[in-house]
Amino acid sequence: MVAITAANSATPSLQASLSKTRLQQARREADQAESTAQNLRAQADNAENDAQRSRVQARTLAASMANTDPTYQPRPAPGPSGLRPESQNLLVDLFQKTAGLRGTGVNPLQASNAQNPMQNTQGQTIGRIVSLRA
Repeated sequence: MVAITAANSATPSLQASLSKTRLQQARREADQAESTAQNLRAQADNAENDAQRSRVQARTLAASMANTDPTYQPRPAPGPSGLRPESQNLLVDLFQKTAGLRGTGVNPLQASNAQNPMQNTQGQTIGRIVSLRA
């Protein structure tokens, strides 16, 4: 029996060799994951540097464009009524010039309705024409 035991302990067991293989595979996967993480960090750093350079270039171009291009002037700000001052002045002038033609506080639509009362087919006076279409 002693001979069987000695021969048996000299060769590694199947379970020990599987454990060793799994350990080596886990180490390789960990090394690969670390390498991938370092590559991703380097790519992120490069992308951040590119973005920063682009921001600086955009600021520089915006500053140079603002100082050198007098072709386009900004539009005048609208007045309190929402119209540009030129349009508002034109409308005020037109209103004042036509004030005499409009009469004193009489709405022309109300005046025309009051002057021509309508009559129905039976001769009764009615106030307005109503559309019968629905």
